[in-house]
Formats: sequence, structure tokens, C-alpha cells
Amino acid sequence: MSSTLLEVTRSAHEEVERLERLIAKDLQNDPTSNKDRLFRSHRVRNMIDTISSTTERLVEIYDDKDNARKDEIAALGGQTATGINVFSAFYDRLKEIREYHRKHPVARVVDANDDFEALLKEEPQIEFSGEVLSLSLSLSTCACVITTHW
Repeated sequence: MSSTLLEVTRSAHEEVERLERLIAKDLQNDPTSNKDRLFRSHRVRNMIDTISSTTERLVEIYDDKDNARKDEIAALGGQTATGINVFSAFYDRLKEIREYHRKHPVARVVDANDDFEALLKEEPQIEFSGEVLSLSLSLSTCACVITTHW
């Protein structure tokens, strides 16, 4: 739907729940090799990092430092500065929804089960800083120096 603060909050909660289910499902499967076990660990870690960043965003929304959430909830109730005008609030909201669907005509509802199997089978993106490689290179050069001096 439209990108109102309450919709962003709802979709963030939905994403956290979906990732929690994916982690539970992934941890139920026993990997057959050490490589698969490592990939699973990285997938779970990436999902946990995503959950962490999403919940940080949710905490900021619930802190409501700029009172945007409170104002949006009041607007849904039809409250305005002059009093309660339920019909104008309803039609304003309907106008926002129609405008969103006019701008995004092919916005589809994503089913969490559609991409579930693909997500569990994909190889995770692993960030490599190179420390281990430089250590092994320096050890191999030391070994070469030692063997040439004997």
C-alpha cells in the first residue's frame, strides 16, 4: 500500500517474522558437509543482521520523537485541528490509496513461501577482509627464507 508510517511499521514487523521463520526452518535442516554448515551459518548470520537493523528502525518509529506516528493515528481516527471530521479523513485516505495504486499498478503481494526454498538454498554473500590470506602469504615467505638459508 502507500508508504505511511503505520504501513512501514507493519511491513517491518512482517519482515522480522518472516526472517525468524526462515531461520527456524534453516536450522532444522542438518547440512551434509562442512561447506554447507558454513553456508548455513552465514545465511543465518545475515538474516539476524537484517532482523537487528529492522528492529532498530522499529524502535526509532516507536520512540516517535517528531510525533509523526501520533499524528498519523489521530488522522486515521478522523481527528483534525478543528474537531472530528470522519468523512473528510476517510476520503483523503482513499485518495492517497488510489494515487498510490495509480503510480504502482503492478505492485504485487509477495508470498513469503514463494521465495522460501530459493533463499535457503542460495550461497550467502561472505565479506572477506584478507587478513588470513596475508598471514598465510607472510608465513609462506618466511618458510621460503628459512629453507634457502639451510
